[in-house]
Amino acid sequence: MMDEVFSLDILYADEYVPEQLYQLARHGLCSQLDARLHELSNSTEYLAALTWHGQEQLSLLMVAALNGYDDIVRVLLTHCDSTHQIELKGQVILYDAKLVKGATALYCACYRGHFTVAKTLIELGQANVKQDIRDHPYYPLFIHATIMNRQDIVHFLLENKYADVNETKSNDCDESTALICAASRGYTSLVKYLIENGADVNYSSRNQNFRSTTAIMCATRCGHIDALRLLYNAGANTNITHITEDTLLVIAAKNKHYSIVNFLLEQSIYNTVDDLELAACSLFDISSSVEQMNVVFDLLRIALQKRQLLQIPKVCIQSMDIYNYEQECQTIDELDRIKADHDRIFIEILLIQERICSSRKDITIIKSLENYSDRLADKKEFDKCLNVYIHMFYCYQQTNINNNLARFVWLYCKMLTENRIIPIHRFIQVCYLTFDLTETKYIERTICNALFFVIIAIKILEQKGITKEEQTLIYSWIRDLCRHRLTTPSGQTLLHLCVDENTNYTLNFRRRDTIIHIKFPNESVLRLLLACGNRWLDLDEIESSSSDTPLHIICKRNRDQKIIKLLLNSGCHMDCVNKDGKIPSDYIYDKEIKALFTTKPTPDRLKCFCARIIANKRLNTGTSSALTSALKKFVFLHDSLRIQSDFN
Repeated sequence: MMDEVFSLDILYADEYVPEQLYQLARHGLCSQLDARLHELSNSTEYLAALTWHGQEQLSLLMVAALNGYDDIVRVLLTHCDSTHQIELKGQVILYDAKLVKGATALYCACYRGHFTVAKTLIELGQANVKQDIRDHPYYPLFIHATIMNRQDIVHFLLENKYADVNETKSNDCDESTALICAASRGYTSLVKYLIENGADVNYSSRNQNFRSTTAIMCATRCGHIDALRLLYNAGANTNITHITEDTLLVIAAKNKHYSIVNFLLEQSIYNTVDDLELAACSLFDISSSVEQMNVVFDLLRIALQKRQLLQIPKVCIQSMDIYNYEQECQTIDELDRIKADHDRIFIEILLIQERICSSRKDITIIKSLENYSDRLADKKEFDKCLNVYIHMFYCYQQTNINNNLARFVWLYCKMLTENRIIPIHRFIQVCYLTFDLTETKYIERTICNALFFVIIAIKILEQKGITKEEQTLIYSWIRDLCRHRLTTPSGQTLLHLCVDENTNYTLNFRRRDTIIHIKFPNESVLRLLLACGNRWLDLDEIESSSSDTPLHIICKRNRDQKIIKLLLNSGCHMDCVNKDGKIPSDYIYDKEIKALFTTKPTPDRLKCFCARIIANKRLNTGTSSALTSALKKFVFLHDSLRIQSDFN
């Protein structure tokens, strides 16, 4: 009776027509809704009312689907082109109080568990089960339901043959099946159900990061032991490898999934002796518990036993000072003797990784070397730590990874903090080793590190007992650095970086230890660069964004009087203009600094005067063969009327 009263109120209320229909659909008043739609069938409001999206962004069909009104769904589908209604998308709370954008009526019905309505939408309304939801653009309903662990939806779609357990895949580049999605999330019961319904346990997705991303690899990588057991018992292939040739055992070890490692060992799931040894290396951590260390030793023991059984000798790497000239253990007795010595075990792990990873160009060894070097630095064994860094440098080169020169900078700063003497010949060796001055392109980080090395060089020059020969070595390296006119992608030279306070922000590796010794703007570095490389350094070079010279930058940002004076005394042009048409002194408001510009005679005044006349008169210099590119550039620097231009 209340519904009748309500419906009459709605029908005869002076309300916006779509709102009337919305209320009828929301309250399940099928006959009244049908009658009202018939009344509107010949009106201009008909289509708009039928597919109306109100404040909640819901069409009438979505409202009916959300509430499970199958009779209203059928009425709506008969009143208008069903395709138009079916494809409408809105925003609705479907699960876990999450607002989902782009949900169709089919999604509304399924996620509310109204499967009778869902069946009507698919069979009568021809709803597209493969259509993506906008909130997850690569997932059709079957895959999306799997990811959300909605087994009721998965069951509904499979049992009614609306989805195929193997053919329905994510629409992204991976093309993952439901089994892969369930295995990677550890949905054990769903994995079991999918396998029972014919899911291909050996299907490999097209993941760009993995050579063969099957369900069992996903379960292994994510540590889902129960899902792994189900897949193994279902006959999943265990001889698959990662793009770096890692097997299931190594993947489990790298991710510290001890239960999976034990399961794989129990089932003898490993390909080679190398797998066992690499797995042990991946599991090792200097802070590992006794239980974890036992797993590491079990793996190493099994590996040695297999070697003896199969008569596979170790081809050990050449002994090195960074490993205390140790060699790998050849027998179980040798292994047992080092069990209580964590430092020696660490070296054993490194020796194994060096032997296996070097031939594969595997970057795993680099991470281990980083941990080893950090431990040496903590123990203040700086010389050995430096040797490890140099060794790491060669490893970086072999694996085609950008060299992490920031570690060298950090180590030298640590040595300075500890008042340790930095051996000059070793320092120069590192300088030439890490900066290949034959390269024509440099990333900004590399050039900044070169500048940081110059600061460290200044600190070394202050050490007691330095000889003339050693001083000459340092000056010679700095001259070579200047001679190659290093420039960042943004057009900044060593001089720009030297006077720019923003260079401090490139100290992004253990900044707390390095900022004590390395700060910008830096007068000492500027003075040394000018003394060693003035003939190669262009004082008036401009960077790309604002056409600022080094003098512009120091005047705009820091206004360091000593640096400004040094640049002026070195011959930089105080009347060069940037893209804003301003000269450096335009940014100075301090009277004392301003006086430097008024009292200092402009170098090459006649040349500057002529350049300004040529620029301001807009004389055509392009056709004159007498003007070199350097002269054209000089004119450009004195053009106060320009907005943008190009030197090339």
